[in-house]
Amino acid sequence: MWDEWRNKWDNWRNIHEKIDRLHKLGGLRIWILHVLDHGPKNGVEIMDSIQEHYDIINDMYQRRSQQVGGNHYAHHFRKTMKRVPCRPSPGSIYPMLKKMVEEGLIEKVTDGKYDLTEAGHETIVELFGASQRDGQTMDRGAFAVKNVLKEINSYVSFLEDIKKEKLAPHKEIIGDLSERLKKIEESLADE
Repeated sequence: MWDEWRNKWDNWRNIHEKIDRLHKLGGLRIWILHVLDHGPKNGVEIMDSIQEHYDIINDMYQRRSQQVGGNHYAHHFRKTMKRVPCRPSPGSIYPMLKKMVEEGLIEKVTDGKYDLTEAGHETIVELFGASQRDGQTMDRGAFAVKNVLKEINSYVSFLEDIKKEKLAPHKEIIGDLSERLKKIEESLADE
């Protein structure tokens, strides 16, 4: 049980370190790293890609707002993205590209395009857990399943520590959960 708490603590510490790193990098650097992770681009292509990705995210939030009803998700999008223009200006992109070259995150290659350096690539992997370049896009479904199973494991550990007389009134629910998990396990044997 203590190992689980230590793991959760380590995860929280890692999350806070990532948030600090994202904050230090700033929004425009992150966007540039993200679009260059998909391949080398010149300044105009970087601006176009940032606008394209921004529009995709905006569309996603808008659709979610319509599904749920109300402006809840649109509000979060506007709040989250308020400092990020849908298309950065040349006056913001080119000085940032120069700065990122000096920092060793990107490099200008012979055809005039910018590309990630090893340090830039490592930053992407460190922050997002995967890179488009390696063909290891983050499988959010697998990530969610893994986290849910970890959470279930924690709750089962909790239930194992509880006195039987406290669990007895919930025997039917525990049996139902057990059956459902058994069915999931059996369905995996077929594949």
